[in-house]
Amino acid sequence: MLVKEYMTKNPIVLPPNENVKNAFNLLLEKGIRQAPVVDKGELVGIVTDRDLRMAMVQNLKMNDLTVGLIMTKDPVIITEDSQITEAGKLISIGKFNAIPVIEKSGELTGIISTTDILKCFLEVMNNHYVPLITK
Repeated sequence: MLVKEYMTKNPIVLPPNENVKNAFNLLLEKGIRQAPVVDKGELVGIVTDRDLRMAMVQNLKMNDLTVGLIMTKDPVIITEDSQITEAGKLISIGKFNAIPVIEKSGELTGIISTTDILKCFLEVMNNHYVPLITK
C-alpha cells in the first residue's frame, strides 16, 4: 500500500508571509491541524494549529507575526510512492500529526496524517480480518 493511495491530495498550503492570525483562522475554518508552507512553489516548512496558537498567545501585541517566523523549516517528508508503513514509522518516531508528501520531482503533492494512516489500518483490518466498521 502506497502513501499516494491514502494521502490528502492538493492540501491547503500557506505562504511564509501569511499573518499568523489569518493562518490560524483558515485552519479552524477548514478543520485541519497543519498546513505545508510553500514559497514560489517550493516546500519550505510546515505549521500546526498548535504552533499558531502558541505564537498568538506569546505575542499578543505583535500583529505582523508571520507563518515563516514560526514554521518548522525543512520538515520531514515522504514520497508518494513510499509504503504507508514507512509514513507510519516516520510519524510515530517523530511524534508528528502529519508529514508532507512529494513527487519524485520534489513537488508537493499531498499530506499524510495519522487519520489517513488509521483509515488504511481499518481498511486492512476490515478486508483481511474481522469487520470492525458496520456500514
